Amino acid sequence: MSKMNNKKSLSIMMLTLLLVASGCGVKQTEEKSASSSLSAAKVVSVGTVQKVKWDEHTELAADVIPFLELDVVVKANGDVVNVNKRRGDTVSKDETIMEIDKTDILREKEKVDAALLSATEQYDKAKKDLADSKKEIELSIAKTDLSVSDLERDYAKLRNDYDQGLAEKNQIKLMETKLNQVRLDLELLHSKKNTLETSNPLSQAEYQLKSARISQENWQRSLSYYDVKAPISGILTYMPAEEGMTLQSGMQIAKVQQQNLVKLKANLTESYWLLAQGKNELGFTNPSTGESFTGKVIYVSSTADLQTKTFELQLQADNSQGKLKPGTRVMLQFNESLPNESLTIPADAIVSDNGQTFVFIVKGEKVEKRVVKTGKLKDNKQEITSGLDGSEKLVTHGQLRLQDGEQVSIAQP
Repeated sequence: MSKMNNKKSLSIMMLTLLLVASGCGVKQTEEKSASSSLSAAKVVSVGTVQKVKWDEHTELAADVIPFLELDVVVKANGDVVNVNKRRGDTVSKDETIMEIDKTDILREKEKVDAALLSATEQYDKAKKDLADSKKEIELSIAKTDLSVSDLERDYAKLRNDYDQGLAEKNQIKLMETKLNQVRLDLELLHSKKNTLETSNPLSQAEYQLKSARISQENWQRSLSYYDVKAPISGILTYMPAEEGMTLQSGMQIAKVQQQNLVKLKANLTESYWLLAQGKNELGFTNPSTGESFTGKVIYVSSTADLQTKTFELQLQADNSQGKLKPGTRVMLQFNESLPNESLTIPADAIVSDNGQTFVFIVKGEKVEKRVVKTGKLKDNKQEITSGLDGSEKLVTHGQLRLQDGEQVSIAQP
């Protein structure tokens, strides 16, 4: 009995030792796991988003573009026989810049002239014939009037003779028939005269003459197409024509750019758009020379572009001295300042990859990769125009080795 009790006590002691040993092992494993997890978290430095009021310098870039640029389109078919101007040359309005072979069009002149001469002769003949017809009718009417008068007198005398028994009845009837016939002839002559006076017997000849004249005018205009001229004064910015080149009607062969006037075009934010309201003129400078100019405001958009959220502004500026070059930029000057509150972060906190700009935001023990859009940069402060609301805590050091959702440890200052 004593032996059994001793064995039981020994078993309990061994079980107790095993449990204690097992507990110590679990505790050491948990401590080791925690220590390993802590050592795996990447240490980073953090900062906050700042709201800063920047007193913007009220300058705005504007593009210099031609005030007017016109294509020179060929209106005749043929081969180039002479090139008077080349690309880059200055041209005046209606100055001939190239000539097209006129051989074929000059041959057409003989046909056009012959048609006009024939139509003119036919018209003159028809006009003379009409005048002769009118004169002939008038003479016939006068003659017939005399005949009627004579017959009426003879008829009256015959009636008196008949009443006195000196003439027979059949003589009266013959005289009446003759008088009525002459009266009908007179009526017919008056009808012909009226037709000539109320109608236009020359209409066919006039139409042919007018058509011939139009053909000659069309020929004259077509001939002018063989001298290709500048539509405006300016600079030839495109001119590939060479002698011997065959051109087709409708082909664009040159481009003339007016440069004594230029247009300035800028896209305004809403703040600048407000400054532009009511202005008739704006000053601007050429950044390459520092020279100042003044432009006339010719257009300010009343609505913003749906894509860019900006308003279009256009100015007209004198460029008679050629100091403003299309394709360059100038800086528009506004008189007022624009204090503007912006979200800013340290420029070093920005990470760029695959065309995207982003920052890392600390949330608890992990980081979130957040895409942002940047604005102005000043004194290592980067303006953020979208992506942040100002309440975030962002990684300012160590962000280059981070991944989205990675665990971090914040370094103590």
